[in-house]
Amino acid sequence: MIVFDNHLHLQFHGENVLAVKRFERLGGTHINLTNVPNPKYKKDDDYYYRIYQDTLKLAEIVRTHTSVKVLVTIGPYPVDMVELVNDGKSIAEAKEFLIHGLEIAEEFIENGQAHAIGEIGRPHFSVSDEIWEASNEVIVEGMKIAKNLGVPVVLHTESATEKTWQDLASLADRAGLQRDMVIKHYSPPVVDGRNKGIFPSVLASRKNVREAISQGTRFLLETDFMDEPTRKNAVLPIESVPKRAKWIVQEYGEETWCKIMENAKKIYRTFSWE
Repeated sequence: MIVFDNHLHLQFHGENVLAVKRFERLGGTHINLTNVPNPKYKKDDDYYYRIYQDTLKLAEIVRTHTSVKVLVTIGPYPVDMVELVNDGKSIAEAKEFLIHGLEIAEEFIENGQAHAIGEIGRPHFSVSDEIWEASNEVIVEGMKIAKNLGVPVVLHTESATEKTWQDLASLADRAGLQRDMVIKHYSPPVVDGRNKGIFPSVLASRKNVREAISQGTRFLLETDFMDEPTRKNAVLPIESVPKRAKWIVQEYGEETWCKIMENAKKIYRTFSWE
């Protein structure tokens, strides 16, 4: 039985493979490893290359020391734009810097080293209208690349409201990307038509899962585990998805769990699940 955490992070200064071993002991089989920013690296032309290479190195460590299958998602973190502007770049320069990061991600995905673009998006806090619009333009560029590659986009945005869902759907339409290839990471349990066809990746708390299943099985589950020693077990412990899997099978039956996992196999089409 596949037990897949759709969104987590690992870091060299964190537990990394030791955390994944806990995940595996509880029945976890697959993870989606997403890159994180690194403030120690200079934001030059090679910044995203270094970030992505680090993510691939961590993925290889996991593959070497566990039986867990690792899917990799890479892309420029949306808050990077704010930091670049704060450091003196114009919004246009910051936007181009992030688009350069998308182009590097495209190369890695074309080479089969990664399987999705993300987490890209827009800041989860208030910013100027100009930064907001530039962030949306980066999203559209990322979606266009994803469409050409046949991979999904994983989005980091503000908390999802009705307007958020509609905005994301409109951006997908503008890019020509199928809405169900757009994943809203850190999603509330909005599984029905209110999400406008965007795919929700729901935080794997028992309350969220119960609410999601009451609407259907069209969702993914994630922990957004940060592997950050100063925030132990944030956002959720890495064991959460295996625990929810067992609970869902007990409460709702194995067929329900398998339907949720089938979603992942349909979305991440370039990844070898076996």
